[in-house]
Amino acid sequence: MKRPGDLRLLVLALLLLAIPIVYFLWNSRSVRDRRETTLKGVPQFPAPHQPPRRKPFPVTPPAATKAAPPSAGKQDAMTSFVLGAAAGAALIQVNALYNTPLFDHLRRCLPEQFRALDAKGRALGVDFAYDVDRIGLSPDGAAMSGFFEGKKVAQSLMGPGGASETYRGGTIFTRNGQCAAQLGNLVVSSAQQGGDCRALVDRALAPTPANAADQLYGDVFVRSDLSDLRDGETPPELRALADGLLGVTVRANVWDSVAVTVEAVPRSGRSPADLAQIAQGALALIRGQLGEDDVELRALADLAKVTTSGGKLELELALPARDLFERFQIPCPGR
Repeated sequence: MKRPGDLRLLVLALLLLAIPIVYFLWNSRSVRDRRETTLKGVPQFPAPHQPPRRKPFPVTPPAATKAAPPSAGKQDAMTSFVLGAAAGAALIQVNALYNTPLFDHLRRCLPEQFRALDAKGRALGVDFAYDVDRIGLSPDGAAMSGFFEGKKVAQSLMGPGGASETYRGGTIFTRNGQCAAQLGNLVVSSAQQGGDCRALVDRALAPTPANAADQLYGDVFVRSDLSDLRDGETPPELRALADGLLGVTVRANVWDSVAVTVEAVPRSGRSPADLAQIAQGALALIRGQLGEDDVELRALADLAKVTTSGGKLELELALPARDLFERFQIPCPGR
């Protein structure tokens, strides 16, 4: 028969043995929960013909379905404005971003800036959270679409004392070398002194490309010919990369995190496979710098993918939007 002291020693030994086992099981569960929570906040990567949404896409894309071709001859002034820009342009789906946790985080971080934005909207007779649908940007001007019927948005942008003229069913207002035009629910404005709002209106009213839905998608769309990176002020390494590319298109979907696709078109004689090898090396370097406790970042890094198709380099990245505030020391005065 074992003595009480022996039993106590046995129980103590079992407890000491159980502690690391329980810790391992608990830590594994904690890591798994953190990973699952992170992945739930990642929207699906941008893809053609994605339906509008007010909640995150599933991380795993749904089974492929044959997308209906866009209606021939269907006119979308904002799409024509963005795709018709010669030197690159951007489109921001404002309504989609306003309904994301990331936007709520930005609003809490930057209360003064958002109060100023809200005040500017009131001066224009616009509530940015409800009235603005999309914003298009290009080197020569900007466009904004939304619910503007009966609101003098373009006229308010220019202020009193300017000139006005009717053009193609809309009104162009000019003051101090700047101009803005309103065509119902679309407003366009010049980006510099002496800008030509007639040309901006013509571009918006041009026929929308039949393959627009195959080009323009995602909460954020940016297309650039990289001309801004080919000047003498750009670091040599970045300029060398830009010189090897004809252009790049970036698309992003936003929720807690940001799912980004980058499509790069190499110049003649440059191999997409070589660019892919460089990108793979960069991703491997990033993964190698992550510690075991960087559970969320490792989960996002596992989603990264590099492919080449149709003579292009395509890169998918999931970015930890909130974590970027900490890692890049972006100020958050409202915290």
